[in-house]
Amino acid sequence: MTKRLLRQAGQVSLETLLELSAATQALAHATGDHEEAIAAMLEKRGANFAGR
Repeated sequence: MTKRLLRQAGQVSLETLLELSAATQALAHATGDHEEAIAAMLEKRGANFAGR
């Protein structure tokens, strides 16, 4: 998702890029990897990301 945003950065307005970034962030927060990141931080351990 980050790579897609970076590619689009030079082709769209700042306003559009910020809207795309917000939408992408909302999608990222709904992933299993996000849940794992939060759990790992709270448990003070390394995260085990699965790419999902």
